[in-house]
Amino acid sequence: MDGPLITAWTIRIALLALLASLLLRMAEPWWSVSDATRRAVWTAGCLVFLAHIAAGMHFYHHWDHSLAYEATAQQTCDTLGIPFGGGIYVNHLMAIVWVSDVLWWWLAPVSYGQRGPIWEQIIVGFFLFIAFNGLVVFKEGGLRIGGIMGFGVLVTTWLTLHFVNKPARTLAETSDP
Repeated sequence: MDGPLITAWTIRIALLALLASLLLRMAEPWWSVSDATRRAVWTAGCLVFLAHIAAGMHFYHHWDHSLAYEATAQQTCDTLGIPFGGGIYVNHLMAIVWVSDVLWWWLAPVSYGQRGPIWEQIIVGFFLFIAFNGLVVFKEGGLRIGGIMGFGVLVTTWLTLHFVNKPARTLAETSDP
């Protein structure tokens, strides 16, 4: 397999893992999924995303960050008419956030489970913003269609689950007498 295929497929797999992870998180009240399974999917997505960054730096930019910045600026100019290379830093930030989140979940699972929902919303919102731009704004053809379909699945699932009553807790699940 050559460099461009490795780079392309690692991001596709990472985004599919992100999609799967988000669907597993949304389905929790209706479908019991172990923390170990959700953490494994989240971690796998992160690791493949890091492999994508490494592949891109190796096969396209020869480990030269200035070349990566220039290529990002050119892609942004071609798509949006603005020669802005700062998107490379947004990708780096996504990697830092994802790795930090994975490490938190592995090293302090109790603390991770008790974090406020705002953290989850910020992280997921940021990742979805990046994914949307990467798939829908900056891609064409089948990848754009796949991105739209993936976002359609997320939105449809969220709307369906948001407007459907959550399953009632059984007497055995409640702590009230």
